[in-house]
Amino acid sequence: MKKARPGIDAQKDVEKAVLYYAGQSLSVSQLFIEEYKAVVALLERMPSMGSFRFAHELDIADLRAYSLHSFPYLVFYIEHNTFIDIVRILHSSRDIYNLPLGLK
Repeated sequence: MKKARPGIDAQKDVEKAVLYYAGQSLSVSQLFIEEYKAVVALLERMPSMGSFRFAHELDIADLRAYSLHSFPYLVFYIEHNTFIDIVRILHSSRDIYNLPLGLK
């Protein structure tokens, strides 16, 4: 099983989302954290679960995306030989095509 490594941008994305949800409800922010961790654990076990849709559209080889189930966020990651690089965690309503993913 490959371990996931969240990059700095991904860590900041999670922090922003948690702060936003904490402003709504601490229990909702906790649910977000739990779901994010569950998705990361799933991707560690089955890294091929994510879609290549954005890789083709953004022309970033090997970029995959996987949705959180209860929150409108996408986890962007790249599977390497020995680990999974979690690149960004972005709200699905964001203009993902014009955001810097830090990969080009």
